[in-house]
Amino acid sequence: MSTTPAPVGTASWYRNARLSLGLSTLAGGGLLVVGNVDPVDEMLSHSIRTMPGALLLAVASCGLSATGMWLLTGARRALRNRTLSILLTVWCVALVAVAFFPTNLPGTPPDAAAAVHRIGAGLMAALPPLIALLVAELAGRRAESGRTRLLRAAGLSTLAACVAFGAVHGPAVLLGADIPPYAGLSERILLVLILLVVGLCAWVIQGEEKARWT
Repeated sequence: MSTTPAPVGTASWYRNARLSLGLSTLAGGGLLVVGNVDPVDEMLSHSIRTMPGALLLAVASCGLSATGMWLLTGARRALRNRTLSILLTVWCVALVAVAFFPTNLPGTPPDAAAAVHRIGAGLMAALPPLIALLVAELAGRRAESGRTRLLRAAGLSTLAACVAFGAVHGPAVLLGADIPPYAGLSERILLVLILLVVGLCAWVIQGEEKARWT
């Protein structure tokens, strides 16, 4: 069977996406030990109360934004869907907003930067499961595979976790009110699921690109 040679650098976006995702994961993990934030009852964004915490939060957000940009590169090559490109672009912008517009600390009034941060954080959490389900749908049109089924299951699980978090903690987070107990733990579980679906999206898109060029 004849094959069409893949363009030079086809796999580079996937390698860079994994590196960016790894950097974001390491920075996020570092926030468990710096930032002076209770991982059970306080939100990750409150890490800005210390300089190391603020720096790691920015690195984690920007690293995840870079991952999204590399995913966008792969998606344009392999899936070529305008809606997916728009969702990934909005997600990347939302992560930059999270990095550079700090939230208000507990006991201080919210300002314009805090409002931008909350909108960015909401989009950062809500879009990945939708992106994952769209990637699974687009990839499944060619041929349903173990990759697409795993991504779809992870996307649905993350969507359920996001809806539950939004219903229980969303009003307090968005309005700057006192957050309920265990909000920090719930947020961190949701973020782990987001990292998982982003990594699976990259894996599925990479598989679609390989199939396109064979």
